[in-house]
Amino acid sequence: MKHSTQPFVDLIAATLGLRVREQEENALGHKLLKRAKSLGLPSLEAYYQLLVSTHTSVVKDAEWLKLIDVLTVNESYFLRDQGQFALLKHHVLPELIHAKQQLSCTQQKNMRVWSAGCSTGEEAYSLAILLKELIPAEQSWNILVLGTDINELALLQAKQGIYSNWSFRAVNPEIQNKYFRPHRQGWEVDPAIRDMVTFQLGNLVQDDYPNVQSKIHNFDLILCRNVFIYFNAAAIASVLNRFYWALSPNGYLMTGHTELYGQNLGQFQVKTFPESVIYQRQSLPQLVAPTQSPVNETPSLALPDSSLTRPADPSTVEAATIRSSPESEKLENRTVSPEAIALDHVTTLIRSKAYTRAIHAANQLIVQFPRCFQAYCLIAEAYANSGDYANAIRACQQAQQLNPFATEPIYLLAQISQEQGDLEEARNLLRRVIYLAPTSVYAYFELGCLYEQQGNLARACKNWQAASDALKQVMPETTVDFQDRLTAAELQIVVEQKLSLNKSRV
Repeated sequence: MKHSTQPFVDLIAATLGLRVREQEENALGHKLLKRAKSLGLPSLEAYYQLLVSTHTSVVKDAEWLKLIDVLTVNESYFLRDQGQFALLKHHVLPELIHAKQQLSCTQQKNMRVWSAGCSTGEEAYSLAILLKELIPAEQSWNILVLGTDINELALLQAKQGIYSNWSFRAVNPEIQNKYFRPHRQGWEVDPAIRDMVTFQLGNLVQDDYPNVQSKIHNFDLILCRNVFIYFNAAAIASVLNRFYWALSPNGYLMTGHTELYGQNLGQFQVKTFPESVIYQRQSLPQLVAPTQSPVNETPSLALPDSSLTRPADPSTVEAATIRSSPESEKLENRTVSPEAIALDHVTTLIRSKAYTRAIHAANQLIVQFPRCFQAYCLIAEAYANSGDYANAIRACQQAQQLNPFATEPIYLLAQISQEQGDLEEARNLLRRVIYLAPTSVYAYFELGCLYEQQGNLARACKNWQAASDALKQVMPETTVDFQDRLTAAELQIVVEQKLSLNKSRV
């Protein structure tokens, strides 16, 4: 059996990060045969080929999701590990809350917490209860408690919020009666707590994070407990690096006891308490271009007369010009410019989550090419993805001085405004993107989502319909978001779902 399961062991490790121990391989073989038989496949080889063909998008593939349910154990309970939750309640969360209370009264206070590998949801709801207990009710906070897991069935149970008595074995009866109500199947999470938590599918090994667009970024606290025990060393190292950059400066990571033994923790500051070890991300160095940057020496650009037609997206115009030019074939044979090579290097660093290095490299590029618009955009993206919004905004503004009609910095500013809780400013910025580039389908989609948040379903559907109409004019494989990750076909599916669910409610 071992020989026939080894390819599966390697595939599961590469795709999910899960480590299958030698003593578990016989049991794995029986599980795989059962899955192959249920699909009517003639052999394990056929089943292996089926998995290989879809392993790059496991959270969207029905068979991978079923296999994940077979491979993973979903057992949790509320306030699991009293020592760690006491540390969160009496030290970690009060420290984070106090820091945000020092902000100016005009600044939105945000608290972002991620339960990574949340299983059936007990940990995520426990975090929501802690925040409810610690943050004064009269204060207006924008709170996100995100729970992600790779097991779709576990998430369905989490979203229902109904648990048996066994899930409350570590819970004070007073807390249980305060935040849960009796249900015929046990206990149901109070709606006020359930509304604080968002659950979604997520693959810690495959997913691209942190990323402003995906909302998985800038967390004050990440809990990932009893997950790494199933991962191989390479997967742990990869996820740890992404966790570091998904934390806001001075944010905390908490894992299960001894799960990170032997791992390189050089990026994190390790803090030891009697209850647990926790890991803190340090602040980013200030690497944005200095105030006396050559950008400030550029002449002001006159805005067009309001009677003129709206300008097209400059990046689109430039690309179209190159493609249609009779000289375009000659351009392919020219040597790539040093500026283009440097920009490609910075982009690669950002995609690798090496944000500090990316910012430094982009600033070096600006020294050589002071009017390099794209360098400032990349600096803004790096700062935003690492949670340093002040420097991200500054870099966007510097990019806008160079090209007032470009949509890229405006869109990023809209994303930042949304994360800071200023939804009105986010809507205004997205409307400006649409004004400058009427075919910006993703801006229509985002604007619709903001109106949905506001409860204005009529305007939400109007913008989603505009996005849908525009998408029909685009080739399905064309990337349509601002970071070239989402295709027209993928966005169209999401938009149609939004319209289907909400049109009848208008």
